[in-house]
Amino acid sequence: MAVRHDVENLTRRGNIFYWRARVPNAFGHCRPGSRLSLSLHCSDHKKAQAIGRKLNMLIAELKLKQKEPMSKAQLQKLCEHERDMMLLHLEDVSMAARRYGRPADISELEMDLEMDGPIDCSVCSG
Repeated sequence: MAVRHDVENLTRRGNIFYWRARVPNAFGHCRPGSRLSLSLHCSDHKKAQAIGRKLNMLIAELKLKQKEPMSKAQLQKLCEHERDMMLLHLEDVSMAARRYGRPADISELEMDLEMDGPIDCSVCSG
């Protein structure tokens, strides 16, 4: 059974999140009431929320700024591309957090506070 979440158009089926949005009437080549359905390929709630918000913003911007009519297939491709870009971006952020530590980590913060000054790199290089 699909479960709704705080972010509009975001649902979860099983362990995977989906984004399912109604196509705005501004897109002339789409039938009225048609929907876009897109798997977000993630089970992490925070990542799914970020991607869902980004896709909602994309649809809103296209609705306001669109000059030429767009088909449902073109809109689907655009949303898939945006999802893939967000997944890559979130993976990069996750990798950086694992590599360099998280700023909210208390032990990292305590070590920073204990240090009196900058590290002398001339001692490390030999």
